Formats: sequence, C-alpha cells, structure tokens
Amino acid sequence: MESYELERYARHILLKEIGGPGQLKLSNSMITMIGAGGLGSIVLYYLVASGVGKIKIVDNDVVSLSNLQRQILFEEEDIGKKKVFAAKKNLLKLNPRIEITIHDDKFTEINSSNILADSDLIIDGTDNFKSKAILCREAYKLKLPLIYGGLSQWEGQISIFDPNISSVCFDCIYPNAPNNIMEENCSDLGVIGPVVGIIGSVMAAEAIKFITSAGKPLANQLLTYDCLHAEFQKFRIERRTNCPVCSLEK
Repeated sequence: MESYELERYARHILLKEIGGPGQLKLSNSMITMIGAGGLGSIVLYYLVASGVGKIKIVDNDVVSLSNLQRQILFEEEDIGKKKVFAAKKNLLKLNPRIEITIHDDKFTEINSSNILADSDLIIDGTDNFKSKAILCREAYKLKLPLIYGGLSQWEGQISIFDPNISSVCFDCIYPNAPNNIMEENCSDLGVIGPVVGIIGSVMAAEAIKFITSAGKPLANQLLTYDCLHAEFQKFRIERRTNCPVCSLEK
C-alpha cells in the first residue's frame, strides 16, 4: 500500500477490525449499486470515500429539482442530466482513483447477468417493491450477497440477503404480490431527507463490514428506524417455508 493510501485511509487502517488487510480488500472489491437516487447518493459517497476500488452504478433516470432535497450527490447544475453521468462526475471529484463503471439502463431480468458480472456485493437503491423483488431474485440466482434498503416517509429499514449463508430473502419478508400501496414510492408519499441519509449510511457501513469481514452482518435480521419516535429496532427474521427464491426445498 503506497503512502497516499496509507494517509488517505488512515482512520480505517487504525481500526483493528479493518487494518491494512481490510483496506486492501476494499480496494480490490467490486460493488454494484442499483439505483443512484436517495439511498444511492449516500451509499456511493461513503463507498468512494472509503476506497472501494471498483463501483458499478445502474440507473436510467434524470436529475430533477425535486431530487435535491435528499439526493445530495447532485447539484443544481446537474438538473436535466442523466444520473449515472452526473454521479460519476461528482464522485470522481471526491476520489479520482476509484474505477467507476456506469450503466444508463433500467435493471431487469434480461440484463441482470451482464450488469452483476464480477460483483462481490450488490446494494439495493431502488425505490419500489417490484424492482426490489426482481433484484433479490437475480442476486440469488447468481449467488451474490445483497444489501437491502427501503424508505417510506419518516421510516427506513435495512437487511442483508446472502445466498451463500442460507439467509432469508426479500420474498421471505414480503411474500405477497405488491398492491397499489406497496408500489408507491417517495414521489407519492414523501420522505424526509435525513432519514435517507441515516439508512444510506447504515447500508454503506454494512457494505464495508461485509467486504472486510468486520463484526456481524445483518443477515436474517431487519433493522428499522422510526424518525418520528427516534427509535431503532432490530427483528429476527425466519426463512419462509417453500420460499420460491431462497428455500432449500424449492
């Protein structure tokens, strides 16, 4: 590790759970971020600042004025631009030594194998039930760990779905087909900006922990945050019998 990296990532290297070997794992890792909106803004900033070596960003949306209330990765000059191009530009200002690959595309079952190829970890920054379900199914097909995050108004939740340790999946938590309420996102219901920051920060921390094998991952657990009541809660989740995504009996 060269002197530049030793200084830039010194505060990580001082942590006994990460150290030099853990920082090298981060620099040699490939993380794919699906969605560059609210959660993506926070997660990407911290991953780039933390020295994750390679990052893929997948999104086909355009920056709008209403995004700036919570999507802190973007500036007013980015309005009207494709999010993936604006994200890459702004992230490289923070850390020009990171390799960033962008996909100006909507994530689907058809392009999933190509997009997720060579990934060590996937992070969910999507904003609707259907996209999250598709992403989890494709992650399990490819045996890739996935950090899940969800937001609604004043609340958020996080978990890790890892097919390599027989963990529960998104379908275990939400087994039913989505109804109209579950399909609504922040453009319909609203969301307070700092909650996006809190949930995104926890997701980024879980990603760093996962890559460096530090601490305990949130597999088989759901961490929730209620901003209005200033409460974090953690729930144990049981695997759903005959789950079509993760069950051993499927």
